[in-house]
Amino acid sequence: MAEKILVLGCDGYIGHALVMRLLNKGYDVVGVDDFRRRRSVKEMESFSATKIKKMVEKEEVFKSIGNFEFYSFSLEEENEYDRLKEIISEDFFAIVNLAQQPSAPYSQISLGHAHSTVIGNLMSTINILYAMRETSSKAQLVQIGTMGEYDPAVNVDIPEGIFDFDYKGRTAKTSIFPRRPGSIYHASKVASTYYIDCACRWWDIKATDIMQGVVYGGWTPEIEKHGLYSRLDSDEAFGTVVHRFVIQALIGSPLTVFGKGLHSRGFLAINDCVQCLMLAIENIPADGEYRTWNQLDVVHSMNDIVGKVRTVAKEFGMKISKDFIKSPRAEAVDDHYYNPVVNKLKKLGFKPTRNLIDEIRFLFNVLIDNVDELMALEHVVIPKIMWR
Repeated sequence: MAEKILVLGCDGYIGHALVMRLLNKGYDVVGVDDFRRRRSVKEMESFSATKIKKMVEKEEVFKSIGNFEFYSFSLEEENEYDRLKEIISEDFFAIVNLAQQPSAPYSQISLGHAHSTVIGNLMSTINILYAMRETSSKAQLVQIGTMGEYDPAVNVDIPEGIFDFDYKGRTAKTSIFPRRPGSIYHASKVASTYYIDCACRWWDIKATDIMQGVVYGGWTPEIEKHGLYSRLDSDEAFGTVVHRFVIQALIGSPLTVFGKGLHSRGFLAINDCVQCLMLAIENIPADGEYRTWNQLDVVHSMNDIVGKVRTVAKEFGMKISKDFIKSPRAEAVDDHYYNPVVNKLKKLGFKPTRNLIDEIRFLFNVLIDNVDELMALEHVVIPKIMWR
C-alpha cells in the first residue's frame, strides 16, 4: 500500500511541483489550499508569467499521474480546525506545510498586511501542531522556513539551526542559532521555528524545519512531461529577484538592483528544492526530534544574478541595462561575509541538478513568445513598498 503525504499549500509555486514529484514516485497525495496566493498576486495588480490552470484542471492532471485528493479551506481559521484535525487523523507518512504567506514586502505594506501575515503563518503552524498532538499523528512534519530568519550580515558562518557556543568559560548545548529577521514575514517564520521546537520537546512530534534560500526557475521533469507549469510571479511582493530580473529583461526594462548589488544570498533551483523536500520526507527523524538544516545550493551576489540574466539575454539578441536604486528594505547592501553551512543535505545525498543559467534560459524559452502580454507587468516589478 502506498504511503500517503499531506501537502498543505498544494496550489503554490513549490507545492505544485512537489505534488507532481510525489505522485510520480508512487505516493498518494492529499492537497489543501485556500488559493490565497492567487488572490494576493491579483491584489498586487499582477499575474503569473507562466500560464497556470485552475485547480479543477490541475486536479485532472494530478489524478492522471497518481492518487490525489483535494480540499479547499484555510488552515488558521478556528472554525476550520475540526476539518484540519479530521484530515490529519488519517494515517499520513508526512505532513508538508507550505501554506504560508511567503512575501516579506507584502507583510510590510500596512498594519492589515502585517496582521494577516502573522495570523496566517502562526495560527496555521499552531493549528497543525495541535491537530497532530490531538490525533496522536505519527507523521513527520516538514515545514519550510527561510534563511531570512538569520541576519545575512552576521559576519560568521551560519550553522544549520542548532549550535554549541562558549560563554564565560562554559559551553552551551543544543541552542538555536540567534535569529534577527528582516521583516514582519521573517519574524513570523522565526516564531514558527520556536513553536515547532516546543512541540517536538513537549509532545514527541518529529519535525524537519527547513531554512531555505531563494527558490527560482520553473523546470522539473514532471512539469516538462505534462506541460503543467507552476506559477511564476514577478511583482515586487511575490516576485523573487531572479524572476523579477527575467521579466524586466524580456520586456526591455532595466534590471533594478538594490544598493550596489554587492549583497549576497543563497539560491536553489525549484527542481533541487523538490529534491531536498523528498530527502526530508524519505529520511525520517526520531520521535521528538527537532531537525533543521540550511537548504540552498550556491551563494550569489545580486550583481552575479544580473550578469547571468544579461548573458542569457545576449543569446536571445537582447542588450539589457541595469539601474542601481536605493533598497526599499532595511538591509545591508554592501559587500559582506555570507557563508551558510550546508552539510546535512549533502550527507543525505543532495546533488544539485540545475543552475542559474539553466533556469534563466528555460524561463526565456518558455516566456519569449508572450512578451507582448508580459508588458503589462512593467508597472509591478518596480519596488514601491518601503520598510522605513
